[in-house]
Amino acid sequence: MRSDYKKKQIKQLELYFRCLSSVCIDSVLAYYYVPYEFLKFERYLGNRVLKKGLRLWDIKDAESLKTRIRWLLEDGNRDDYKALNAELSALPEQARQNWMEASKDDPEYARMSVIQTFLPQLPAGEIAAFGGGWAIFLSRIGLAYGYLTKEEAWAIKLEAAGYVQQHYRSWEEYLIAFMAASRFWKPEEQFGNMVHIMTRGQTLLGMGTFASRKAPWDIPLEPGGERAAYRKGSASLDA
Repeated sequence: MRSDYKKKQIKQLELYFRCLSSVCIDSVLAYYYVPYEFLKFERYLGNRVLKKGLRLWDIKDAESLKTRIRWLLEDGNRDDYKALNAELSALPEQARQNWMEASKDDPEYARMSVIQTFLPQLPAGEIAAFGGGWAIFLSRIGLAYGYLTKEEAWAIKLEAAGYVQQHYRSWEEYLIAFMAASRFWKPEEQFGNMVHIMTRGQTLLGMGTFASRKAPWDIPLEPGGERAAYRKGSASLDA
């Protein structure tokens, strides 16, 4: 429960959650929403960041919000990506290139092309970053809209953060996976839906290594700073 955490740890974790979900915001306001949270009154001001997030995922009420968040954490296109990634990675490099060249009329070509692009940086094909980042983002919106209680939003953010920490060792790995998944989700947009993600990455990894100083990747998620039992292990940017 949120009440199990001290105020200082809550403050640091909330910043961590905002950093993780900042890659979901395609707006200049993304910089503002790293240090600051969405507020309830903003829904009445026609906040475009909040409205765009709800519209993107076709969320109209608390039920549809929770359903979408659960899908993101339990699916989020992970199985589809891994299946296609396994097909491509099983081929020698030249055979893979030949297959791609001969498969341009294949219905899955656009998504296979995304996987081919990211295969060197993401050999395991793990895109949990996408579901985790978006689940946190939607939980923040859900709290502002009154679709979630503070306790419900906190639980989702902790679950999603643990989910991505389990699969990645650094902010760099997380950002690469999120970019790959975003392209895979909407391959028709090509690199159009990646510009803001790369910009957020520059913010997190630049500015005197902001993330490693203010929100280190391996930040403890348990009350009191103890490591979560379900984490496989991680490394900070300074490791």
